[in-house]
Amino acid sequence: MAASEPDDRAVSEMMAVATLVAMALLLVVGMGLNVFLLAPSDSGAPSANFTFRYVEQSSALIVTHETGDSIRAADVYVEGQDGNVTWAALAGWNESRMIQEGDIVQVAQGGAYGAPIGANDEIDLVWWNATANGTAVLDSWTGADGP
Repeated sequence: MAASEPDDRAVSEMMAVATLVAMALLLVVGMGLNVFLLAPSDSGAPSANFTFRYVEQSSALIVTHETGDSIRAADVYVEGQDGNVTWAALAGWNESRMIQEGDIVQVAQGGAYGAPIGANDEIDLVWWNATANGTAVLDSWTGADGP
């Protein structure tokens, strides 16, 4: 073996390391661009006002969308201590149907909620944002004697 022979192995190892670093850099830049430039924008929770009417004789709560944004029925949950169900399920609607001003739903034992509503129960209307995997409380009922 002559001392003047070149060492080809060192050059190929260096090229492999440089290639791996370049690939990792491209991957990080690509993911960063996707997050910052291509991700859908989150405009925040819809703005809507609801009214609540408690019917003591049937232990039911009538919820009405009074004013505000239209909201997809599958994205609004009626949450209480005894249940958590979508507006779509309560109303018997298709999940893609929009809740419009004037739409009414009943929360009671006989429906999808499956439990009677007590005069001191608390019910939240919660909007779920699938894109951001987050929620926001749209409105709350704090019982028949609440504010």
